[in-house]
Amino acid sequence: MRSLDIASHVLAQHHPLVVLNKPYDWPTTGRSLDDDDCVQYHLIQHFGQMVWAVHQLDADTSGVCLFSLDKQLVTDLQAIWNTPGMSKQYCCIVKGEPNWERIDETSPIGKVDERSLGVTPDGKSAHTRFQVLDRNNGYALLQAKLFTGRTHQIRIHLSHLGYPLLGEEWYSNPPCTLHPRQALHATRIQFPDTAPLEKKEFRAPIAQDLQNLLQRLKLAQPM
Repeated sequence: MRSLDIASHVLAQHHPLVVLNKPYDWPTTGRSLDDDDCVQYHLIQHFGQMVWAVHQLDADTSGVCLFSLDKQLVTDLQAIWNTPGMSKQYCCIVKGEPNWERIDETSPIGKVDERSLGVTPDGKSAHTRFQVLDRNNGYALLQAKLFTGRTHQIRIHLSHLGYPLLGEEWYSNPPCTLHPRQALHATRIQFPDTAPLEKKEFRAPIAQDLQNLLQRLKLAQPM
């Protein structure tokens, strides 16, 4: 069993909502409630009661992740998760310097074979807005805003545009192994005014390994 000091990653509690800065290399949820190799298990142990994930982040994606001690709240929030009033923002460190400042990528995403997802004409609609925050010496820091919630959407869209995440091994050919994990961090979640929450906006400071990477690449730290 790997150890995880889950309390140090809790950013805030707005009962029954728990706001976490999810560490990388940890799945959000596991194969069962007894699976100790996930964040949910350690939150259940920490609170001594059932904790539900409102949404999922990939194991290697760090950043703001929401859980709830009340199952009904999870249902209510998931019902509005992909509505137009939601805002979900990420910071991405990519290989290459885009020749645009902002772009809306709308290529559909679906299965390309039994094991892989990718851009495909008969895929589901997907919309990601990318904005360049800084660029230097063949690398760039981007902000990504999700308008849909397809699996691996940001990773697939970035690779399709020709600017794979540093650390991207699955959707980059050849793999972009310039960082031990994909350089993707969920920075901000904003709910619409209709959400049954007293606080509507949640942020997570960028993970330390990505701060170090930005410094090494001489890219600006995101605000």
